[in-house]
Amino acid sequence: MKANIVIAGAGLAGASTAYHLRQKGVNDILVIEKETTPGQHSSGLNAAMVREKVADSNVQVLTSRGANALRTGQFCEFRKTGSLLVGWGNEDVSKRFPGAMGKALWCPEDGVVDTAGLLQTFLREQEVLCDCELLQWTPVDGGIAIQTSKGTITTGLLVNAAGPWAGTVGDLPLTPMNRHLFQTPQMPEISTGWPIVWDVVNNLYFRPDNGGLLMCVCDQQARTPGDYRVNHNVQIQLAETMSRLQPQLSNLAIKNCWTGQRTFAQDENFVIGFDPRNIHVFHVAGLGGHGVTSSYAVGQLAASLITQRQVEPNPFDPARLVTAAENKRTAV
Repeated sequence: MKANIVIAGAGLAGASTAYHLRQKGVNDILVIEKETTPGQHSSGLNAAMVREKVADSNVQVLTSRGANALRTGQFCEFRKTGSLLVGWGNEDVSKRFPGAMGKALWCPEDGVVDTAGLLQTFLREQEVLCDCELLQWTPVDGGIAIQTSKGTITTGLLVNAAGPWAGTVGDLPLTPMNRHLFQTPQMPEISTGWPIVWDVVNNLYFRPDNGGLLMCVCDQQARTPGDYRVNHNVQIQLAETMSRLQPQLSNLAIKNCWTGQRTFAQDENFVIGFDPRNIHVFHVAGLGGHGVTSSYAVGQLAASLITQRQVEPNPFDPARLVTAAENKRTAV
């Protein structure tokens, strides 16, 4: 098999990159996905929230651009709920979310999206080869030979958008971190129109979901890619945190619990750009917890860098990781 560009990973990062490349007139793109359907990992196990305001100024550019695109409703259903970022402002949280406590920054344009619909839009008219696991790749004249579970694919450019597996695929120091989400049963006192509440100081968020609450204590536990085992101690941590910070919403029953993986570089910055070791490899990885909000803008940036063949440093340049890893090996 041959393709001009092969994108490894059919999650939001890879799908958005493919979408924007097609918008720029690039053809002969093949997306390969190790699972039976796209979006089974990080892109399908998140809280589906669009939160524009973040602490990092470079990431802020992409979350703002991505949030603005999602708010149009052109790519998927977007439900504007607003968000209250506790610790960043003086808005009384209880006025917008009865029973909740704290002072917050009110962000009225934030909300919740249909992530499955977003992924479907990005992949519309895109060839996706599922059940196709990338086993290894090797440089060849003019490109890359990719060994997969469905045979060898040769390409001029391999785009590494493998989510939790991106570090392995791209030989980069990236770490998948598990985070737990907890869902309560239906609660008649909860209104679906109430906003997201996110305590950015004490690392806690919750929002209305399916008639109850979706809650997270923002835990981070390093795991191997695809290891979604639930750590039941996190539920104890959640109960203690809610009791301390949101006593009127504590002692809630838990109906469901699951984990998703967010992948980070050590500096917690995105990784978007050509690999300095091989110009035929491009990375779109390390989006941490910003994948949903920033996905449109991340794919747009990646497509621009690819089509312009831009290799100059950018805030998300993978070269910083390669240099750091090589320096560490040299020191050892």
